[in-house]
Amino acid sequence: MAKKILLAEDDEDNRDLIVFMVKRSGLDIELLQAENGQEAVELAERHVPELILMDMQMPVMDGFTAVKIIKATPAIQHIPIIAFTAQTRSEDKEMTKSIGCVEHYTKPMDPVELTKLIRRYVNI
Repeated sequence: MAKKILLAEDDEDNRDLIVFMVKRSGLDIELLQAENGQEAVELAERHVPELILMDMQMPVMDGFTAVKIIKATPAIQHIPIIAFTAQTRSEDKEMTKSIGCVEHYTKPMDPVELTKLIRRYVNI
């Protein structure tokens, strides 16, 4: 059975790149996609994915707010969340960890590195 991963990313090119990477990886993954934090929270509650890749800067609701809501919701607070962001400062990394993200992954992505990270958290 395919592992569900939720990608919350407002940039269409980044979403397309992740879709391509997942297909090329050969991993049995069902990729759910959200364009903002509000959609991410709704999809997480509806589908309970094994992993969330969360952009931190998005319209409607940012990733910081979405992570806080997910981590405060008992039915989904166990889902590991990887901050998937262009923010590189040490303060940014500390902030994403402090709100409950298990990793702080900086864009642009390295497909091999990101695939390894996904494997680690979804146990593939």
